[in-house]
Amino acid sequence: SSGINAEWPLRPGDEENGDVNDTAYPHPTGEIWHVASSPHHRQLISTCHSHVEGEVSLVTGATVWRLEGGPVVGDHGTPFLEEVGQLDAHTDQVKMTAWGPEGYENSLCSLGDSSLVHWGLDSAAVRQHGMCDLPKRSLASAIRWNPHSNGHLVGVCSDQHVRLYDLRTMKSTTVIENAHNQTVRDLDFNPNRQYYVVTCGDDCNTNFWDTRKPSEALLSFKNHSHWVWNVRYNYRDQLVLSGGSDSKVILLHTPSVASEPLHLEDEEERETENVEDEKDQLKEGVLEEYDKHEDSVYAVAWSTADPWLFASLSNDGRLVFNKVSKEIKFSIIL
Repeated sequence: SSGINAEWPLRPGDEENGDVNDTAYPHPTGEIWHVASSPHHRQLISTCHSHVEGEVSLVTGATVWRLEGGPVVGDHGTPFLEEVGQLDAHTDQVKMTAWGPEGYENSLCSLGDSSLVHWGLDSAAVRQHGMCDLPKRSLASAIRWNPHSNGHLVGVCSDQHVRLYDLRTMKSTTVIENAHNQTVRDLDFNPNRQYYVVTCGDDCNTNFWDTRKPSEALLSFKNHSHWVWNVRYNYRDQLVLSGGSDSKVILLHTPSVASEPLHLEDEEERETENVEDEKDQLKEGVLEEYDKHEDSVYAVAWSTADPWLFASLSNDGRLVFNKVSKEIKFSIIL
């Protein structure tokens, strides 16, 4: 795509109908390969992009933009992207960017095929804070900021491994070797448990880890029939979404590695437990499979306004919104 489609909250009266309002922002630097919006500044986004020069040379890059004009920013003028700064410290192709967590609203990282750069934003420009090379002959695939590390740690997937980098030293502090048998495609940090992380990969697995004990996964699921591209924790961290090349979105229930694990009764209590209560209790594993896509699902995301609402995006450009069923919702909160 050579433009940005921006979405903003449902207007009063639209929620019941499920209406989504959007507007398009022309992207002046060619095709977009990745886009990330700041969770703190609604007008700031970053894109990774490419264009052809002289019909022979492919030029890649990454840029931070400010959305100007259009209803997204409360303006009825013509929508356009104003360049804030280029993320041009990489010598390789920039694959994706990640914005900093709360407390680090003006920070972001960019990930190249074999490099990681930490950036800071001020009112006038984007400035480089640090840079490091990833291990030789490795190929990076994903980056995620750790929300528990005072803004100092990011997780990076490369090949079959996951590494945590300290942005103060730009050095690796923890490695999960062979987190997957094939390429690791994505990771996410548990929002409520400091050392817990989930990963997914080309081996069709979704794995859960404690970074203090990285030698063995705490939990592993193989629910997709092809590569798993994206995985995301809900704020209620027993709920985890994944999307894959099998066109499915899967909702997992993982109370054994959540901040509020299932209460484990002793043997005598289990024997006298009533059967109806047992039926009502959600089991660990797959809660729902969503099959509204006809192509590979490359992205899933939870709403920051409604914890039971999520979206998924497939290769054919189809954006689907779903809600966790009331039965599952009430089983968790009651």
